[in-house]
Amino acid sequence: MLNVKRDYLVVLLSITLSVLMAAGCYGQAVAVAEVHGQVSDASHSAVPGAQVKMIQTATQYVRVATTGADGTYSLPNLPVGPYTLEVAATGFKTYVQSGIILQVGSSIQLNAALQVGSVTENIQVTASANMVETRSNSVAQVIDERRITELPLNGRQATDLIVISGGATPTPPANMTSSKNYPSSTTMSVAGGQGNATNWLCT
Repeated sequence: MLNVKRDYLVVLLSITLSVLMAAGCYGQAVAVAEVHGQVSDASHSAVPGAQVKMIQTATQYVRVATTGADGTYSLPNLPVGPYTLEVAATGFKTYVQSGIILQVGSSIQLNAALQVGSVTENIQVTASANMVETRSNSVAQVIDERRITELPLNGRQATDLIVISGGATPTPPANMTSSKNYPSSTTMSVAGGQGNATNWLCT
């Protein structure tokens, strides 16, 4: 009887620790993106000391960076959403680019070409094309709310959404340790890799 109680306590403790560890991992999943680029003039020369602002249009959240000697800048850990880019430097017109949409995990290059003039004058640019990912050769896709609610998922199995990104296929369940946190998760092979070598989280 004592052994049964001891086994029960061990199982209960294991479950409790698993839940706490899962909660800790979930808290680390942050929806951020990065923007980087170079500021140059009409002759394609670097403009050092330019002030670069990323303004989130929905909340007016602002991040500021200053270009280095080579005219480059980097703004990591930006919350996802719509943004406007503003670049100002002494002796140049202010460069303003709107319509920028940052998605989870993206690293976008945004270069700015300044024109000689007063900082009170603006150059307005609208970002109509998709933002270009330049620092990663990975394949990624954001599944928006519309597709999640409208796609005919079998049994509303959320992991089926991984397949529509391309390069992924479900693999037969095997006796392997899983790193997935979704209760009814399926093992996925991405780009021909092993199912137990792929890690993902439902957040």
